[in-house]
Amino acid sequence: MGAAMSKQPSYLFSAQTVFSLALVLGAAGFYATAPAQAFATWIGSWDYVLRHDQEGKPQAAFARLRGESEALLWLTCSRLTTGEDKPETLSMTATVSQKGYLGRSTSRGRSTVYWFDDRSPELAYWIYREKAGQMANAEQVSVFLNRITEARSLVIELSNYRYETQRSEFRFNAVDTKNVAERFRQDCRDIASLAKADSSLIR
Repeated sequence: MGAAMSKQPSYLFSAQTVFSLALVLGAAGFYATAPAQAFATWIGSWDYVLRHDQEGKPQAAFARLRGESEALLWLTCSRLTTGEDKPETLSMTATVSQKGYLGRSTSRGRSTVYWFDDRSPELAYWIYREKAGQMANAEQVSVFLNRITEARSLVIELSNYRYETQRSEFRFNAVDTKNVAERFRQDCRDIASLAKADSSLIR
């Protein structure tokens, strides 16, 4: 990543520790079912975790940014096993978690408004669970990631089960965000290759 990336220490955590944290914050939709290790580091203002399977191959990548009022923005890319003797699938998500209880949405999700900088608001359907909202369409997540790398700020209005809005705000450091996006895309391409999934959306 070059000199632009923060040269802070990296640590190895157990998969149990990393996935417990991710699940509590609503960033991952699956459980670690076998022993594995995860490599955790910092990329400027972002936390970054790459989890490996038992064979040492990359299985999941997580990027996390802290926002205002304890809000968290997560980007995830992972290989998921849907059942015995079934091929793995690739999952890409963008998740925002915050303090307020949001409840659960239907599988269609709830309409969610967000905007970057002073641009026009955008609308998408996000899946809601407890205190988090998640964009789970790979193509939309790829576009969302591209927008992040070009932006200085993000405002997103999640809505609770009463459809009352909960506002979350994030500020981006341009260098940090471009570095984490580059790392995330590369790791996600590697993960997609192992899952024999189409990586053309990872751009």
